[in-house]
Amino acid sequence: MEALEFFMPFDAAGVNPAESQAEAGMWSWLEAYDLVPTELTRRRMQRTRPARMYALWCPRAEVEELTLLSQYTAWAFIVDDQFDIEIPDPRRCLDAITAIESVLDGTATPSGVLSVAFADLWERLCHGRSTTWRESVRGEIRAWLWTYYAESVGRLSGNLPDLETYRAHRRDGVALFVFLDISERAEGVDLTAAARHLPAMRGLREAAVEHMGLFNDVLSVASDEASGYLYNSVLLAQYHYGHSRVQAQQLVNEMLSDCVQRMLDAVERLPTELRDAGITGGERADTLAMARNYTVYVRANHDYHYQAARYMSAPAEALEHGLPLT
Repeated sequence: MEALEFFMPFDAAGVNPAESQAEAGMWSWLEAYDLVPTELTRRRMQRTRPARMYALWCPRAEVEELTLLSQYTAWAFIVDDQFDIEIPDPRRCLDAITAIESVLDGTATPSGVLSVAFADLWERLCHGRSTTWRESVRGEIRAWLWTYYAESVGRLSGNLPDLETYRAHRRDGVALFVFLDISERAEGVDLTAAARHLPAMRGLREAAVEHMGLFNDVLSVASDEASGYLYNSVLLAQYHYGHSRVQAQQLVNEMLSDCVQRMLDAVERLPTELRDAGITGGERADTLAMARNYTVYVRANHDYHYQAARYMSAPAEALEHGLPLT
């Protein structure tokens, strides 16, 4: 993996100076909601560094927003750890999804630590947001959660997706459409439906999220393999094509370069589409600003992976975790 050279033309934007304050607020919240009940779960969160991730993503965010976004990120990583590492269990997965969806629907009193914590996050994330934003994020969270169910069944059945199917699955499964949208809070933006659905904007978002997911695969391959979790583009390339590890990594690296090029092309097309759609003034400025921010987020995701022991540690340490939460 060290020999790979990644095509990364996007510049780093720095680290938010409020990171330490946000991290302190994140830990207080995690403890208050009993999300890190053991030393093992605490160590895993320390290795994950959610506040560092968002300090790279949004280097100009105010401390209150950075804290909230770091709390959501920590929660999302904890959800991920309930399913990727553990023996696949569709029923347990379904119960967790149902409990979290009940918060999105407002149909029941939250039960279980994951849904109770999410209820607090969801209320605060939605504060001051438009209906368009809420509907978008609600759908993205649902799409993300159901990938765990699909994977739990696929892992048991051995019916693993081909790479093209997986790439579409990974865009939802990496959960980063949600992060693109919640980051609008930090950027002081609330994109309109017209802007979100521009072809260039949709293509840019898809390419950005796909890049972040595939890059995560490359950096997570050793720990994913060690846990028997084959929903990883490198491992699937080996499984379906009989590639060596080096060949599979190079294939995924080519996919990453393609994602970057798709992003560059979409950014170039965007001003014309804004003009043709009649989007002007502040709405146009916000759309262009978020398009630039997506390139920052992709670079930040790249840098973050090298700064988190979750990805840089040997599998025995990287996979250390506590018992599943209810």
